[in-house]
Amino acid sequence: MGSLSGVCLELGIGLAIGMLAGATGTHGSARGRMTLLAAAIGLVVGALLAGAADLDAPVGAIFCLIGAVAACVVVSDVVSGAGRREGSGSGALGFLVSLAALVVVAISILLAPLALAVLVGLVWLGVSRHRRAQRKHAGLRVLR
Repeated sequence: MGSLSGVCLELGIGLAIGMLAGATGTHGSARGRMTLLAAAIGLVVGALLAGAADLDAPVGAIFCLIGAVAACVVVSDVVSGAGRREGSGSGALGFLVSLAALVVVAISILLAPLALAVLVGLVWLGVSRHRRAQRKHAGLRVLR
């Protein structure tokens, strides 16, 4: 299979790919297409980098794909929500997300196990946004 640092490297590269794809802030069916694109890119990049990460090609591709899909879904939701609140000026947020993706790549290369912390942070952000949205909709149902 490979080492933990190899898995973390592939996961971190996938997270960065998904963050870049999610920086567009699409929603609806466009988010689905962007997520599929991030998954395809993650699959190919993961297979290509598997040798450098001391992993088998399918294993590296799977971990990179998981990171890309998870990050794309969460980041596109965050950027889309910020764009709705702010109006059309969400280009700066996309730039900041792109810079954060570069930081994730650097972390994945230099300190690979910290990519797990990035993944945990993204999952926490996604879950907390989902819970907040559920509470909001539950409150609106009471008003009927």
